[in-house]
Order: sequence, then C-alpha cells, then structure tokens
Amino acid sequence: MCRHWTRALIAGLCTLGAGQAALAEDDPMVNRLLAAQCAQCHGTNGYAVGDMDGLFDESYKDLYEDLMGMRSEDRPEGIMDHQALGYTDDQIRRIALYYGMLSGKVNEAPEIEGG
Repeated sequence: MCRHWTRALIAGLCTLGAGQAALAEDDPMVNRLLAAQCAQCHGTNGYAVGDMDGLFDESYKDLYEDLMGMRSEDRPEGIMDHQALGYTDDQIRRIALYYGMLSGKVNEAPEIEGG
C-alpha cells in the first residue's frame, strides 16, 4: 500500500516538475489544479458556503488584479495575502483565468507585466 502511494506521489511531482512545459501551453487542467486550493474556502467552482466570498462571478481581470495586489502587500496580514505569496505571476494568471472561464467573464484581459 505504501509503495502505491509513493509511486503516485512521485508521478505527481514529476508531472508538476515537467509542468513548466505544460504551463506554457495554458492547459485548462493545470489551471484547474492550481485553482483547487481555492475551493477549500471559496467552495467548489467558486460557490462558497456560509460567509466566505464566492469566486463564481469574478472576472478574469478583477481576480488577477486582486490576487496580484494581495501578493504585493508590504506587510502581508490577511490569510489571502499569505496565500497569494505562494504563487508565481503565471500561476496567479492561471487561477484568475480558470475562475474567469467559469463565470464567462474573460473578455477583458488584465494588464500583465512582461506579457
């Protein structure tokens, strides 16, 4: 049983390591995988339960700008500031694109530095 989990973990890590090539292709499955962390608080497909803010109606542009703003805080205070610090610019773009695609609000793209 342990060997099975070890193989699965190694395969997953290899996939993520090889993911640099996949990142360049904007694979929707990679975007979904990155956005999966958000579901813990913001609900499946952005439909939050309880008092948490949902992401189901967020636009690509607004969510990207919000996450980049959270990541650039001089002194991260809230949990989202700390969460955003763990992602690269491209990963934030992919998460925002994933939720923007779900809401159908991808017409207006964010201004991406170096892009």
